[in-house]
Amino acid sequence: MDILIYLLKTNLCLVVFYGFYWVFLRRNTFFVANRFYLIGSILLSLCLPLIKVKHNYDFESSLPLTLNEISTEAIKSSFYTPIFANFNWIDLMAVTYLTGAALILTKVVFAFVKIYNLLINGDPLGEEETREGRNYWLLKSEGTVSSYSFFNFLILNRDDLYYNRSMITDHEEVHIGQWHSFDVLLLEFVQIFCWFNPLIGSYKQSLRQIHEFIADGIVTDEEKVSYAEFLFAYNFKANASSLSNNFFNDSLLKERIMMIMKERSPAWTKIKYLLIVPLLVVMGYFIVAKDIRRGDDALKPGTYIKK
Repeated sequence: MDILIYLLKTNLCLVVFYGFYWVFLRRNTFFVANRFYLIGSILLSLCLPLIKVKHNYDFESSLPLTLNEISTEAIKSSFYTPIFANFNWIDLMAVTYLTGAALILTKVVFAFVKIYNLLINGDPLGEEETREGRNYWLLKSEGTVSSYSFFNFLILNRDDLYYNRSMITDHEEVHIGQWHSFDVLLLEFVQIFCWFNPLIGSYKQSLRQIHEFIADGIVTDEEKVSYAEFLFAYNFKANASSLSNNFFNDSLLKERIMMIMKERSPAWTKIKYLLIVPLLVVMGYFIVAKDIRRGDDALKPGTYIKK
């Protein structure tokens, strides 16, 4: 039952945090800030439900119940209602949840195997260095997949190696230098445990967009038109793996070109990020706080309460 409550709290946090991003932040061109917001919101969603802060403070008006103060007895009695002999709703939910998690885990393992095979079959071309000073291995692929990066590996297909090397390596080096593969793996990990939450797919899509927007940011104003034309003209190739940062992804093409051409957000719009503070306070209260005078741990009548 504790695991169920944890999953409910975690996914409630994910829904609220992503809703905030969708409403207030997604149209901003502060891509690095948006990336850290999304990653930070995921980590907070995983950690906040593990924390419980008990208090007994008095206020002029009573505070609303938090999730830690709602009695779980009624919930337990409902979930433990037998469906048929020796099998109740908790058992059904556990089987369904574990089956879904196993399927997603299998998908991730196959993605790892695919990218591993691509890496070991690539021809090493030597060690290079990103603008941030991070070393990576450059490999050549004889396949037809799009050029891509994965942690400190950059794999160019044969055509890109000879015709588009400079433009694509500059782009992919941003992915490597800023550890975008970490974000991808984090989302895959979260999806294994929260596969039933449809917003996980939205998180993944938004982070993929932000990764490409950040990497496209190396283009100067004078190069924008020619770079957009290059993206249109670039051959549509199959993506190497769901775990890799592929140079070309046709599902992101429109958004990438629109964002390349878009005027940068004015500095004053950064004030919207201050709204994260009250959001954290509210979410922290409802997820973490527990008034010990209410709920299962309520003090007995006549017990002295410090003020």
